[in-house]
Amino acid sequence: MIVALCCFGTTKAQLFEPGDEPGSVRTDGIWDDFFLQMDLDMTLQNPYGYDFSKVFPNGKTFGLDIAVGKWFTPQVGYRVKFNWENKLPLLKNDHANWVAPFYEPGVNREKGGYVALYFDELFNMHNFFGAYRPDRTWNLSVYPRVGVNYNFGVSKGALLLGFGVLNTYRLSNRWSVYLDAAYIMTGSGFVGSEKVEGTGTGSNSNGYFSLGIGAQVDLGKIRTQPDLASVSDGVLTNGIWDNWFLQAGIDMSLMNPYGCNFSKVIPKGMTFGLNAAFGKRFTPEFALRARVQWDNGLIENKNLEWVAPREDPCQNYKKGGIGTARLDAMLNLTNVIAGYDPEKKWHTSLYMGGGLITQFVESSASPLWGAGLEQTYRLSDKLSLFASAGYQVSTSEGMGYSTTGMQVAAGSNGFFDIDFGVVYDLGRNRFYRTTEEKQKAYAGPMGRHNWSRFILNTVASVGVAYVGKTALKAVTKEERPDHSDNKSFPSGHAAMAFAAARSIDKEFRKESIWIPITGYAAATAIGVERVVNDKHHWYDVVAGAALGVASTELTWWLTDKLFPKSQVAIGTSGNTLDVTVAL
Repeated sequence: MIVALCCFGTTKAQLFEPGDEPGSVRTDGIWDDFFLQMDLDMTLQNPYGYDFSKVFPNGKTFGLDIAVGKWFTPQVGYRVKFNWENKLPLLKNDHANWVAPFYEPGVNREKGGYVALYFDELFNMHNFFGAYRPDRTWNLSVYPRVGVNYNFGVSKGALLLGFGVLNTYRLSNRWSVYLDAAYIMTGSGFVGSEKVEGTGTGSNSNGYFSLGIGAQVDLGKIRTQPDLASVSDGVLTNGIWDNWFLQAGIDMSLMNPYGCNFSKVIPKGMTFGLNAAFGKRFTPEFALRARVQWDNGLIENKNLEWVAPREDPCQNYKKGGIGTARLDAMLNLTNVIAGYDPEKKWHTSLYMGGGLITQFVESSASPLWGAGLEQTYRLSDKLSLFASAGYQVSTSEGMGYSTTGMQVAAGSNGFFDIDFGVVYDLGRNRFYRTTEEKQKAYAGPMGRHNWSRFILNTVASVGVAYVGKTALKAVTKEERPDHSDNKSFPSGHAAMAFAAARSIDKEFRKESIWIPITGYAAATAIGVERVVNDKHHWYDVVAGAALGVASTELTWWLTDKLFPKSQVAIGTSGNTLDVTVAL
């Protein structure tokens, strides 16, 4: 079933070039190196407690898979796949007794079969443990999997975890074929039935094997063989042993079992704990980390009610609390949106991953899936602070609260996670300049920012916007909505606010994406206020914003043309303001 990670040779690797700093890299970009996959698969459903030798024909189904993925480096990629099973008219099995509804063959297929959405982390074993070769034909890859499924036969869904292996063979620069094998664990509400004593969503989960054969096509530009050959001699990545990091912090979790009122989550569902992680940055945009979390084991909440066992929740704390383990794929949104800068200190990342959650009081593990945002701030060459907020989803046994369960479709439990802590780089983080390198790169009076030049450009930009709006008002003579005068078009407040915001953007975007976002937000708020107070029509504000941005672009462009290598200094002497331009 898994359309798996296709052959890396097929999916042409990203082309890497040396970056601005020793050891740093420049890639094709976040929007390159995508691929599309499609296959036919056979699954072998195996409800807990049933003899696998009878899986033919009781648990056999056929289906269709389609996936889209991307390679971030020659070693790692990510893929999202959709599977539709037991519905295709030419691949039916009317003897599938072990597909819910249990022992009612044909009903599942008549009602639409079942679907699944998979998220797979792809690891190319050849490129992990051997040298990358662009001309390699065969590639072996492995992947962990997390996802969700839904069974139309019984109107139930469940989380799933899996692991797979596949081999791919490249046919041409664009096309490949592959064989794939995976094992997926899921809940009793999806495969089998409550009639089967001992099934469940914990340690006694149901599972199924998946075997697929399909084809892959690479999207976008195809490299010629000379291009590929030149890559093998260049910088592909920072190296498999570079850019590792440790992470540790404290957290607060807000447990929210299905059917419980979230307004009561404090204090009924509030727990505290510790977390730790070990990870690697593969590119400035992409990283992986393995993360563990221990809740309700050190700090007790005596009012906690929404954890197992329901009859005596305090036993959860006495028996060790709650543990989770998860693998996260992390996408650095700052570098994706604003571009890679080796000196940025603020970074916002999106993470998504899956793993297991266990209640030590019950000694059962359940699938876990989560996503969230993480903000980091670099304190030194090795140390950073982080804060994150995410949401995790588990099955009913993952939280153990008996009001939940798979009797209701998608009746999974969930909890919010709020974390704070530190990140420590092991060795050199080669994507960022060290303090010593920064001092060498920016030695001299100019420094990181030329404040005098920035102030002069900003004042000039606002001045040009002021002159422009005054001239346009005199020509158009449009009446204001409150009829106070005929100087409505364009909005002068918006023009000057957006001129300043654009100037801030041009100077500080590389420092942190949030600085220009804050500037534009403030300028937008000024424009909205003018409309709300009937001083302008909406199109007056839009025109003013466009005028302000254009004024800044013109001013900065003229400065670069007139003084391409100048240093601008502003000072005072007596009662005068002195502006010095050194060419």
